[in-house]
Amino acid sequence: MSQLSEIEELRKEEVQHERTIEEAIFYSGPDMHYIYDQQGRLVRWNEKFQDITGYSSKELAKMSLLDWYKGDEKSYRAIMDCITRAIDDGFGVTDAEMRKNDGTIVSVYFKAFTLCLNGKKYIECRIIDITQSKRKEKEICYLSYHDQLTGLYNRRFYEEELTRLDTERNLPMTIVMGDVNGLKFINDSFGHIMGDRLLKKVAKIISLGCRADDIIARLGGDEFVIILPRTDAFVAENIIKRIKNLSLGEKVGFIDISVSFGYQTKNSKEEKTEEILITAENNMYNNKLFEGPIMKVKTIKSIINTLYEENKEEEKHSHEVSKLCGKMGEALDFSKYEVNELKEVGLLHNIGKIAIHENLPNKTGKFTSDEWKKIKSHCEIGYRMLNTVNGMSNMAIYILYHHERWDGLGYPKGLKGAEIPIASRIINIADAYDSMSRDRCYRSALSMENIIKELQKNAGHQFDPELVTVFIKKILGK
Repeated sequence: MSQLSEIEELRKEEVQHERTIEEAIFYSGPDMHYIYDQQGRLVRWNEKFQDITGYSSKELAKMSLLDWYKGDEKSYRAIMDCITRAIDDGFGVTDAEMRKNDGTIVSVYFKAFTLCLNGKKYIECRIIDITQSKRKEKEICYLSYHDQLTGLYNRRFYEEELTRLDTERNLPMTIVMGDVNGLKFINDSFGHIMGDRLLKKVAKIISLGCRADDIIARLGGDEFVIILPRTDAFVAENIIKRIKNLSLGEKVGFIDISVSFGYQTKNSKEEKTEEILITAENNMYNNKLFEGPIMKVKTIKSIINTLYEENKEEEKHSHEVSKLCGKMGEALDFSKYEVNELKEVGLLHNIGKIAIHENLPNKTGKFTSDEWKKIKSHCEIGYRMLNTVNGMSNMAIYILYHHERWDGLGYPKGLKGAEIPIASRIINIADAYDSMSRDRCYRSALSMENIIKELQKNAGHQFDPELVTVFIKKILGK
């Protein structure tokens, strides 16, 4: 073989090798890759394209360039424009949606090139599946304009939308401000999980009460806002009434739903939106001053009823402690108001147990350190429940300290002697007496003789010694 023939043979081998590499790249590449002829017929494609679309080779051979985009006008036009650019300029790119064989939609990044082979023109297409990135993009966009907890719009969207809607053609426009009553009370008493449930329920009720085009947003915490375009005061009041009526039949656990609303209507372009917002908020806070305390008192009653329904022994115990506290107040010549306050605080002294699992206080075996910690927390929980309720701040303090001991070894603060409020010292004695006089799951009731011995033995240690003497002589008559 001549030297020239050897060179030609080597060149053929190199060309064949290059073609083999190109074909390997074409067929096994990570992206979808295919070629159409001038008539729009699919003439070549790689494995990825077949895998993603779900069509067999036989089916693909019969499909034309735009079969993927029939019924999707937006994607059809985008692909046509891209191919036109590829024919005119040699290259075109666009985003589109492609329908697979099973009917599912794939978001794609579409690139088109023109190829000239043996005097013929072809369209080479490369597609990158961007479904996941599009989904993440939508999620990011959603999160940037929505409140993560409730799914309503957030403050950012509300502010942008208010600016957009603040035009003469949307007048009259009413702004409604809403504030959930008792959220801090619920968070402090039962934890933020219960508070979050309350907020989600409120968001759902407001959404049901509003119209489809109304803009509802959570501004943060317990505050909500509603933008009502082309809505006068009369219609706004009806929307608020509808929301309140919907809330009447809803509860979160045993807690009623209560939201205070205030609104103001912008009737002319000369009125400043900032002043409309301030007035709406002031009206809401004025309503909250009246509605908030009522809601807290209702919640306290609901808590007590729920506690007693779950534990009838607790109901009997609390009523007896209340009577004993009242008698002690009378024996100590307390005023009528102080006696009544003692009775009420005796009734409520274990209100914090509502937040403790019902089986824990009745456990027969020894408490673990964590269980004992939970049991002792009922004093602080009860305090947090009552501390924000008008007229109950003193009772909250008495409940907080009703398990303190005269010798300073009690809880939660380790107060000693006269540092402990006298009402708390009275509750401590009445609570212990009634507990000892009742059958418990872990022991039988003590006799009166043994109860008195226990009270006397612990006078100066657990109990105020002078109050123990008064209790035994004047209340028990011994």
